[in-house]
Amino acid sequence: MSVNSWKPASLPLPAVWLDGQQVELPVPSVSSLAAIFSELETLAASRQRVLSAVWVDGTPAELVVRQLSGGLFQRVEAESISLEELSRRLAVETRSQVRELRWAVERAVLTVLINDPPQNRRLWQQWQGAIRAPLAKLGLLHDLWGARLSEMSAGGHTLDAHLEELGRIASHIELVLLKPDVESQPAAMILSNLFERSLGPWLRRLEDYLGKLHEQTLE
Repeated sequence: MSVNSWKPASLPLPAVWLDGQQVELPVPSVSSLAAIFSELETLAASRQRVLSAVWVDGTPAELVVRQLSGGLFQRVEAESISLEELSRRLAVETRSQVRELRWAVERAVLTVLINDPPQNRRLWQQWQGAIRAPLAKLGLLHDLWGARLSEMSAGGHTLDAHLEELGRIASHIELVLLKPDVESQPAAMILSNLFERSLGPWLRRLEDYLGKLHEQTLE
């Protein structure tokens, strides 16, 4: 046999599983993880579901740090959840983030009185970053619920009303933090009152709203 005519045996195509069932994908779609993930997402979406977890040869996909080519992995397994379950998970996760931030605000009501102005400004900047995470999840919830999310209320407040109120509270806090150092003690007292009587209660109402959302049915 001529050496030039020898060809290595082709490696078997990786097996792909979704929700405990093996799925057949077009051959070009199993050449890379990116293509497989795309096919799985499309398949889950056709069932009104979204992917919740993916494993590559038993390793969580997020830990696979580099793109693998065909033949370097043998099995891809994925699980999906319904849109309603996704909504519930987002509501729970967002409510937990809001609760932790509320606790931080409540603990700071007294400490801001003894902090110097730069400390209080750094604290507020830190909270602004912490607020962005639940707000981003609220954006995802809005994509799922559409107009119904704006129509729902808890404690007489709709989501739009909550967000408008946050804007007013944040503006007031920013103005207080801009006061000169010679007014640091009065400014600190105003800041403490804002945390205790405005920001803390706002976070509590948002918690209640998310709790009600968790109890609702998406369909």
